[in-house]
Amino acid sequence: MQKHINLFKALGEETRYKIIEVLLQGEICSCEISKLICRTQSNTSMHLSKLNDLGIVQYRKKGKMIIYSIKDKRIYDVFKVLKIRKGKI
Repeated sequence: MQKHINLFKALGEETRYKIIEVLLQGEICSCEISKLICRTQSNTSMHLSKLNDLGIVQYRKKGKMIIYSIKDKRIYDVFKVLKIRKGKI
């Protein structure tokens, strides 16, 4: 149950929500994420670190770049439901 609670806590913060929305499109460099969500690199990195600690995202290094992607596949289901519900509300 705690894993589900942590997932919703993570998504309850606006910046982390936006990061997840970006990552749903596929893996991407952290520097690009910050540009897309209009946040500083340091702020974005802090939130990515939290999402990584919670097991929601994962990363790999490619040279000097850090590439992030979705690790917890439940995210796809949650956003699928949100998209469906958004159309009905």
